[in-house]
Amino acid sequence: MKQTSRAAVMKIPKQDLELIEYPLPQVEKDCILVKVICCTICGSDLHTWQGRRKSPVPIILGHEIIGKIVELGHGVTHDSGDQLLNVGDRITWTIMDNCGKCFFCREKGLMMKCRSLRKYGHDSCANPPHLAGGFAEHCYITPGTCVVKIPENLSDEEVAPANCTLATAVAALEALKIQPLENILIQGAGALGFYASALANYYGCNQIIVTDILDHRLDAIKKFGATKTINTKNMENSEIIDTILSLTHGHGVDCAIEAAGLPSIIPLGLKSLRIGGRYALVGIVFKGADFDYDAGDIVLRMLNVMGVHNYDTKHLQMGVDFLSKTCGEFPFKSLVSHHVTLDDINQGLRAAASGEHIRVAVFP
Repeated sequence: MKQTSRAAVMKIPKQDLELIEYPLPQVEKDCILVKVICCTICGSDLHTWQGRRKSPVPIILGHEIIGKIVELGHGVTHDSGDQLLNVGDRITWTIMDNCGKCFFCREKGLMMKCRSLRKYGHDSCANPPHLAGGFAEHCYITPGTCVVKIPENLSDEEVAPANCTLATAVAALEALKIQPLENILIQGAGALGFYASALANYYGCNQIIVTDILDHRLDAIKKFGATKTINTKNMENSEIIDTILSLTHGHGVDCAIEAAGLPSIIPLGLKSLRIGGRYALVGIVFKGADFDYDAGDIVLRMLNVMGVHNYDTKHLQMGVDFLSKTCGEFPFKSLVSHHVTLDDINQGLRAAASGEHIRVAVFP
């Protein structure tokens, strides 16, 4: 077997990634070496590459990864759902490696806030084992990572975004305690919005209202369960709220998700809620996202506002199970509309940044 692996490495933000060969690591106890099959380009990858998000360099970006097992370290026999693992199996895994022992892991159930957290596609690749990102031929999975075996009825494109965007959408709807026949507002028709819409449909929501400023995305999301789409580009906030109220018997939505990464739309989301409504902030994963709002309105209308960042292992498993169970019901494969190889990774990043594609896939 080849003893090296190529990876696309970012050394400086806003510049082209460079292809570098790294030695394949010795597979230690409780670790897994995988051959990367597919890695989709997430918005946070673009934020890091564009310099909008601080990150250590050099770095191998990419965290929406699936791979085939090349070697299992001693002690690795089953995935997190207790399915037997073998060399050649397709797997996905949590975006993070957590210790399982610290205050946040053990006491608070917040593995994504582990004190010694490591994240695939977010940490430096300067030191061995180097291969900790998806824009590479191989990835090295370390012991604190939870692994999920991929069902045979799912294509690579369908399942690759599961270990970030879909799992986060599952976590968000769980945090909102979504109920059948409730009305939901989804602000943003990006990948997160598409998955949230499909999940809301699957959970039996009544009105699934999606807002965005791009008509082609709003048209496409109707195939993912959206019952009403609103292009807000040339609309005043009062007009948008009146439209939402007219769809909900004058009450407002039961819950809303900020899925666009725009702090300016938060007041609109809050104003769209009914009394006692719930609001999940999901898309804003950067600091300095200030907004102005009357706290008295939150108190007097008894609103619940929560932040959702990443997810727990169960949310990844739930996401993969959801994809498998609804296979053919929603056109998830169509979300990946552009493919590139590692040799064309910089073209792929530019294509993803153009906004023309929900997801661009890298096939090493």
